[in-house]
Amino acid sequence: MATYLDYLISPKPIRIVDLKLERSKLRIQNLTVLQYGHLPGRTLKHREAPCGHWAFTYIVKGKGSFRVHGEAEQRIDAGCLFWEWPGAEFTFGPDGKDGWDEYYITFEGGRIREWLDAQIIVPGTVMRVGSDRSFIRKIETIGDLVDSGIPDNADRAALMLESLIYEFSVTDANRRSAHFSGKQPEFIIQVLEDIAGSLYEPWDERQLWERNHISRSTLRRLVLQNTGYPLNEYVNRLKISEARKLLRLTGLQIKEISQMLGYPDPAYFSRLFKKYTGVPAMTYRSKMKQR
Repeated sequence: MATYLDYLISPKPIRIVDLKLERSKLRIQNLTVLQYGHLPGRTLKHREAPCGHWAFTYIVKGKGSFRVHGEAEQRIDAGCLFWEWPGAEFTFGPDGKDGWDEYYITFEGGRIREWLDAQIIVPGTVMRVGSDRSFIRKIETIGDLVDSGIPDNADRAALMLESLIYEFSVTDANRRSAHFSGKQPEFIIQVLEDIAGSLYEPWDERQLWERNHISRSTLRRLVLQNTGYPLNEYVNRLKISEARKLLRLTGLQIKEISQMLGYPDPAYFSRLFKKYTGVPAMTYRSKMKQR
């Protein structure tokens, strides 16, 4: 695997390898490694630029920052990993003139959708997987396999990538679980109470994460890990539970309850109510009066 100098990126030799094959020659079609890169001593900053494919960047030395356009900046140091994806703009790079050492892999394929659904990849989240030599060896092996130009090796690279991303996810989840359970249970309660205290307002996710000084991805992960529901579903369930109480205890019209709970469209509110309770709001009120 050849190295070359590009002083705009780094004062040290870097390695970048592109897939040399047509996709039609691969037997694994739902995941393809497109590019491997090793940029030791990177000094170039990536500023509000889009990414054409999915990618991860793993920092093994140095520190800096990462930001998805419109979200809060997140700090990066050795052992951190972040994601890029199509349709978003990213700003990231090292602090100071010493730079950082990074590995990255870009990839594409239908398999990514399953990772997203399973929360193996959480866009916008900085994973803290630690500085692990075994991760580096696997990333370098993926690069060697892609560099070979052999179709079977490109397929092997895809399988190794899937295994590696799964290990990243497990390692990060274990670290976060230990951190939150051991050090910050009161913070989790604070966030959930903040959500519960916002039921009579239009839902504004940005205000919630900014009030609690966390990123959007951290907010979503906290809620999912501690309630079992994705954030928006959790909020809707709380609001519908509050609506049931108002239907039982007040004479407010359904339209009024809808607006009080931040749903300007009563029809949408009615669909949600039936989805989570199994009956229309009017039917629910009638049954409660009969008791």
